Amino acid sequence: MGRPSLPISSLWKFHFGTPSGPIAVFAQAQNGRGAGLNRVSIGYYKVPPGRHDEWLQLYQRWHRPIMEWNLRHGATISSRLYVAGNHAPGAPWDFAIINVSPARPPAGLPSRAEVILQLFPNQAEYIAGERERWALTVDHWDEDLVPLAWNQEPFSVYAPITNPVEPE
Repeated sequence: MGRPSLPISSLWKFHFGTPSGPIAVFAQAQNGRGAGLNRVSIGYYKVPPGRHDEWLQLYQRWHRPIMEWNLRHGATISSRLYVAGNHAPGAPWDFAIINVSPARPPAGLPSRAEVILQLFPNQAEYIAGERERWALTVDHWDEDLVPLAWNQEPFSVYAPITNPVEPE
């Protein structure tokens, strides 16, 4: 099963706009907001219909031990797995994993590669397991979330922030 493709109407709108005019595409660049605060990231995973439990078993066997290591050693504060609560047509993801990491991980931690070699000395088995998990992953993307504090002045996503406030 390949990646889902965009409908022609979406491609048309992206290239030519809509009857009311062209579509503008903008991105908000980071301006220092969130610097020095814990980092929040979300990994989204889409799997083929009916293969959810198989994907979960592979994730639990080949990736979760890495996250457990990170939790035990302070590289990650929390890691929580979610499944989509509704079945909507064309839903882009089935699983979301929200990780919270410290702004500054503890010094002296081994690299991710070193952790993987430590946890999975049989690299042929590890590679085969990860290959199988990723073969079941139809789509995947990661997003970082930057916290906004209601009491931060100025309360703006545009203003550079040099002294971020931890959100309540």
